[in-house]
Amino acid sequence: MSAPLFIFTAPRSLTALSCAMIGNHPEMIGLAETNLLAAETYGELEIAYLIDQRFQHGLLRSVAELGLGGQTEETIELAKSWLSDNEPVSTSDIFRDLMAMAEPRHVIDTSILYVFRPGILDRIVESFPEAYYLHLSMHPRLTCESIYRTRKAASESHFGRQASGSNMDMNPETMWMQPHIRILDATEKLPAEQKLFMRGEDLLSQPEPSLQLVADWLGLRSDPDAIEAMMHPEESPFAVFGPENAALGNDPHFLENPVLAPFHEQPSDLDSPLSWDDEMLFDENLKELARSFGY
Repeated sequence: MSAPLFIFTAPRSLTALSCAMIGNHPEMIGLAETNLLAAETYGELEIAYLIDQRFQHGLLRSVAELGLGGQTEETIELAKSWLSDNEPVSTSDIFRDLMAMAEPRHVIDTSILYVFRPGILDRIVESFPEAYYLHLSMHPRLTCESIYRTRKAASESHFGRQASGSNMDMNPETMWMQPHIRILDATEKLPAEQKLFMRGEDLLSQPEPSLQLVADWLGLRSDPDAIEAMMHPEESPFAVFGPENAALGNDPHFLENPVLAPFHEQPSDLDSPLSWDDEMLFDENLKELARSFGY
């Protein structure tokens, strides 16, 4: 079975875009945000869905697309029934079912929920020792500013609430730093050839060489046609809103505009106050970690 790719990063750090880009490689398929491996069994996930059904959308869309030939209201309901029948099954086994459905393509999962709950990343690495792990980052200032804007929009927008998730009260600095520490800890003992760190700014500003690097690392073809396909995230089957009974499953901002836009990295320091609070500065631990990432 083709080894999967997991993309781990902090929130507001290109999860949907990077997954759609790499997933458009002819040998890959980037899933919607499944959130599948956030629990040990599907039955545990169903309990979480009672709080907010929208967290199920990405998994339903992924099952419908890979296993049922496409995403319609009817196939979404069939996917829901299939998953309910697998209530006692481990989520890692269900994920392997998705891998089998996708054969011969490799699947990509980039569910942001994984980095917020202790132990999830360790369980993923233990369950999928053959997988590849891409650790992606964006400058903490860009990330924190984006988190702040998303929170502000959440009070005004239905989709903004979905983008913010359940971490509305967490300090933006913590939302950048904590996930990266967890990612580093979980992947520390992996063989060097199974993990790759990349700055999101490099992926955006130099997409062709960055994508060629990823393809070579994964052992995939890296001819011009393959790289060109990866330059069009809007062609992903999960780059549009889904059927009415599973409309989301990805960052709503990405779904509204899923194209790869021109990007020029702007100078961004670690010492100036954050825009919404003249007295709020990054602490030294965050700055040290950011510098280790090349910021």
